[in-house]
Amino acid sequence: MTLEEILQKIKQSTAMQGEDFSGLDLSNQDFSQAKFSNCNFKGANLRNSNLSRAKLRECDFSKADMRGTDLSNADLFNADMTGARLRRANLTNSNRIGAKIRKWALKGAYITGATAYVD
Repeated sequence: MTLEEILQKIKQSTAMQGEDFSGLDLSNQDFSQAKFSNCNFKGANLRNSNLSRAKLRECDFSKADMRGTDLSNADLFNADMTGARLRRANLTNSNRIGAKIRKWALKGAYITGATAYVD
């Protein structure tokens, strides 16, 4: 799927399930309120992208570059963020229940809101 196709689906509020975005350059994009389920973002570049209020349930963000990404109010239920770079990422009020995030990966990230994650 191309970046243009992804943006068109988001604009149409179309939910995406099981799509493979691994290794793609998705930096500096507005994916706010997007609906992704069980999608693969492994190793993708999402640097400085807006994923606020996005549904990202059970997505794989392992080893993704998410530095400066806005994940405020995002639903990261059961997301795999193992090895993701999250410096300056905004996780304010995000749902991180069941998410796989290493505490050290959160160094320099902005976090508020009482939600759990798996270490």
